[in-house]
Amino acid sequence: MSSTIRSNDFTQYVKILGRGKKGARSLTVDEAEHAMGLMLSGQVAPEQSGAFWMLIRIREETVDETVGFTKATRRYLSQKKPLSIKVDLDWPAYAGKRNELPWFLLAAVALANIGTKIVMHGHTFEGENRLYVEEVIEQLGLQVCQSREQLSQMLETRCFAYMPLGKVDETLASMMDLKYVLGLRSPVNTVVRMMNPFFAAHSVHGVFHRGYDELHLSACEQLGDASVLVFRGGNGEAEVNPERDVTLGKWQQGMASWSNWPKAEQEHKRLKDNVDLSRLTDHWRGDQLDPFGQQAVRQTIASVAGLLYGVTSHEECLVLADSIWLKRDKAYFDSQI
Repeated sequence: MSSTIRSNDFTQYVKILGRGKKGARSLTVDEAEHAMGLMLSGQVAPEQSGAFWMLIRIREETVDETVGFTKATRRYLSQKKPLSIKVDLDWPAYAGKRNELPWFLLAAVALANIGTKIVMHGHTFEGENRLYVEEVIEQLGLQVCQSREQLSQMLETRCFAYMPLGKVDETLASMMDLKYVLGLRSPVNTVVRMMNPFFAAHSVHGVFHRGYDELHLSACEQLGDASVLVFRGGNGEAEVNPERDVTLGKWQQGMASWSNWPKAEQEHKRLKDNVDLSRLTDHWRGDQLDPFGQQAVRQTIASVAGLLYGVTSHEECLVLADSIWLKRDKAYFDSQI
């Protein structure tokens, strides 16, 4: 009886979303928050959650829905054991790269080398033609954190830590894995970028589809977030593609701002399909300058440093980035293996 009651609590939301062209509507913030709370607490049947996410996926999530989902997720995550160390920067990495390496990983480690405590989290989909950052981290000999204790330790000693979504929370990982059954990604992909699971002071979001940068920033405003950078990055990761103009959206000090940075490379230098990890390590050590990676890393560091240090000028951000890059520990990856 109780499971039926709980199930009916959620049925109302499927009905709201699926009543047809004239009857259906989007959810309010409160409705979205309640619906997400029911799913996170295990009170929703798999068939219900699948229908729910796909109905939203057809038209794409609204700002109010994103706010509601994120509020519920953050409240849920706040009940977990807190880290023993304060996180400076939250870096979700869920998209995976096609035909190129995750140069943003070098940008993150360079920032960590100057003391910025960064938590990167992501999820891997098996069988997709994508290179996920977790695979690269493992192959480079970096630790994939399996617990919050490991995460705190890595932040204390290395300032950079990576944790798979499944170790952040199994329920959220199961929601992501609905893709295997449904064949499509769901709005959960937006939630995991927005959630900031360890309540860092700053966040950087990479998005792929047009308009999602605006959705993220509008949601950040309603959520009262302190400091967020969002932009359409390489394959949807938080990595500036140097061969394209980029528009950076920033929510900071209660204000939204947008900056347009021209592409750093006028010619195509991307080495398509060359995903040899030695390109990353050789470039990091300074053994070989990668024509594409150099600007991908530089521009990405610049964008994030602008957020961390409150700098708006592209030129000043690049000066910051060059300074940060020069201070990197060239033996960092050697010491991990």
